[in-house]
Amino acid sequence: MKRQPYTLSNVVVERDNDTILIKSDNVFSEKSELFMGDVPIKSNINIKVGESNSGNFKLILPKSKLPKYFVIRSKKYTSNVFAERVLPLENAINVRDMGGYESNDGRTLKWGLLYRGDQLTNLSENDCDLLANYNISTIIDYRSAHERQYHPNKLIPTVVQQYYCDPQSSFSEVSADVVDLKGENEKLVNALESGAIPKRYINDKGRNVIESYEDMVTSSKAQIAYGRALRAMVRCESLPILHHCRGGKDRTGFSSMLFMLLLNIKDEEIVRDYMITKTVRQKRNKMKYDLYHELVERKDYLDYLMAMIDTREIYIMSAIKKIREIFGTSDNYFQQHFGLSMEQIETARNFYLEEGK
Repeated sequence: MKRQPYTLSNVVVERDNDTILIKSDNVFSEKSELFMGDVPIKSNINIKVGESNSGNFKLILPKSKLPKYFVIRSKKYTSNVFAERVLPLENAINVRDMGGYESNDGRTLKWGLLYRGDQLTNLSENDCDLLANYNISTIIDYRSAHERQYHPNKLIPTVVQQYYCDPQSSFSEVSADVVDLKGENEKLVNALESGAIPKRYINDKGRNVIESYEDMVTSSKAQIAYGRALRAMVRCESLPILHHCRGGKDRTGFSSMLFMLLLNIKDEEIVRDYMITKTVRQKRNKMKYDLYHELVERKDYLDYLMAMIDTREIYIMSAIKKIREIFGTSDNYFQQHFGLSMEQIETARNFYLEEGK
């Protein structure tokens, strides 16, 4: 069984081919029932697919039948809506639904509206069909023109509009003028060996990553790019939105933080969403380490390179803290830095959030 990194605080979802296992905390020790539906609206999720005295359910659900949404009900309890968060794609590992997270006022982010991901270059035909089943309508791509040229996205038939929103951060610069992973790795190692990287960064602290996140808070180029993405989001049109970069960690992680801050999602939920990338990229990062090690043996160089690709709470929290340090509140930030009105912000919150259990 492949376990979802996170679903809800009291629900675990696992998949093995077409078999789904759902485990929930049966806090009242009573019979509970699992209901399934095609849309993420609690009142419409009414097809009973299982019952259990333990809170555990098993069912057959082929990937081709997705998306499906679930609710667990008992005499004393009804869960929030939930689904498989990370989509079971063949050739993308970090495409996932941003639904289910709790806001500071007790509401939750609706499922099925906002998705985040890694690059869509290698999607299989089955992957494109699955994303079409999710009715992905808008793509927001944070990659550079160079990245898009050499690694264009596959066509998803339901997409009606695309936004190119390159924040021109240091994460974009790493990919400049290279066309494959080997070239990128060699460029990184050459920068270390040539002395182009300041010595204070060459360790395992990730200070350069922290500074990059902090820089994006006020960067004029990031302001234009993320402002465009935010305005696409607050229009609440041509949904669902899938926003992505290459690995789905930094440029998309920063934008996901902006989306969730705008929607008043709790800090700990923003961090939880960000850290899912660490779980889904474990195998990939081990592969990257082995490739780095073929090019360089110095431990401090390897520490620096691994800190670049690692996913750490301090990275995303450094950006959140910088926003509040400069602007006082996130609402001030969206109004003063991105020119959004409080009316737009409140309208987005009322659209994307729903009452929790």
